Amino acid sequence: MDLINLNYVGNFNRFDTENMYQQIVSLADQIEEIYFNKSKPELLEYYKNIKSIAICGMGGSAIAGDIAKVLFEDEIPIYVIKNYEIPQYFDSSTLGIVCSYSGNTEETVSCFKALQKCGAQIAMITSGGILKHFSNEGYIIKLIPRDYQPRAAIGYLFFSIVNILEELKIIPNQKINAKLANINLKNKLKLISRNVTTKKNLAKQMARKMFKKIPVIYSSHPKLYPLAYRFKCQLNENSKNQAFSNTFSEMNHNEIEGWEFKYSDNLIPIFIRDFKENKHFSNRLEALQSIFEKEKIEFLEIRTDGKTPLGKTFSTILFCDMISYYLGILNRVNPSEINYIDYLKKSI
Repeated sequence: MDLINLNYVGNFNRFDTENMYQQIVSLADQIEEIYFNKSKPELLEYYKNIKSIAICGMGGSAIAGDIAKVLFEDEIPIYVIKNYEIPQYFDSSTLGIVCSYSGNTEETVSCFKALQKCGAQIAMITSGGILKHFSNEGYIIKLIPRDYQPRAAIGYLFFSIVNILEELKIIPNQKINAKLANINLKNKLKLISRNVTTKKNLAKQMARKMFKKIPVIYSSHPKLYPLAYRFKCQLNENSKNQAFSNTFSEMNHNEIEGWEFKYSDNLIPIFIRDFKENKHFSNRLEALQSIFEKEKIEFLEIRTDGKTPLGKTFSTILFCDMISYYLGILNRVNPSEINYIDYLKKSI
């Protein structure tokens, strides 16, 4: 199969028939709309004595919780629940944030009912469905626009969580950080948009190197792992490409041995790194890279870019999303379609 020309706009129109590109590049607009144009909700006075946060969701909706946990867990214990059930120790001091783009996600609706039963305080993030119906019972709800793929609505989903945590005075105001993140996103997009040629476009270049490969994505630190995991998921859904993820230093204690196997030519390691890494982690990572160089195993690096943790997170998300989009085009697939997921939902 010949490599598709990513500089020819007709190739995007041919495969991206539902315009996933526009959804991906709308990230800064999503943040502007949901965070900066917010209105103060009612019912805040009824939410009191919150000692822990439980963010319940699946797939693209759960990623927002993973990121919130990494960024804000120093303020309050945060649990991300990707399941039908919740732990028995949740109680009235728990704030359960049920996050489902459709509002109908089976596991998340089940968690909502369990949170009700244990007496937890509940807030919702959704575009409609069953959860919107239950919001009439007196819960904080953040309604987000419909007609997005859940994985492409990360700006709406994550910053709705930020809104809730800010409004309940659980985390400090993030306005300055959000503004800096948006500036960073707009600058990043100028370098990796579709109209930037492959010669100057690092996202296109990386997609080409990943073509016909299975990416194994490593974060250099556990706090960066949500970015590695999201990238893995975006490659699965947008590119229809198998991918795997892990983090340092856990992979040093098991997975590293898998690279001794000499029949891994189809695998390509990708490292997500920060320029300000703890030496403990960077020493481990660079030691592994030296093995790869010795064994002539090609690997790629993605460095976070930004002045704040929030800015670095969303700049990296945009960059990885664009790689997954370009790889989808190279794989000659429609980035929006999720045929196996749709089949599974109809079958259960």
